[in-house]
Amino acid sequence: MTSRRSNSSGLGAVVGVVLLIGLAILIIKWALITAAILAVPFGLWWVYDQVRQRTVVNRRAEVEGRAVVDAGGGCGWCGSRIAHRDLDTGGLVMPADFHRDEIEATLAA
Repeated sequence: MTSRRSNSSGLGAVVGVVLLIGLAILIIKWALITAAILAVPFGLWWVYDQVRQRTVVNRRAEVEGRAVVDAGGGCGWCGSRIAHRDLDTGGLVMPADFHRDEIEATLAA
């Protein structure tokens, strides 16, 4: 009787190991499928967000690029040949700083 018991317990151990391996494969398969299902929409969203951010940065650089001292020494934004002065301190300021509100209004439009 002892030999028959050891065969059945050995068979039970093999069946248990096979079931554990199958369960592990099932969990790994489920995790990979879930990751693939989630990766597509989040990947598309990430690409869209990156393109949108790059567009916003390029637009800001273009608009702020107009508010510089031009080759003639004037303001590229308003065309004034007189240097801009800060209203509070009276010191000279760059055109981009002087026209900051106008730049932000242009970007918001």
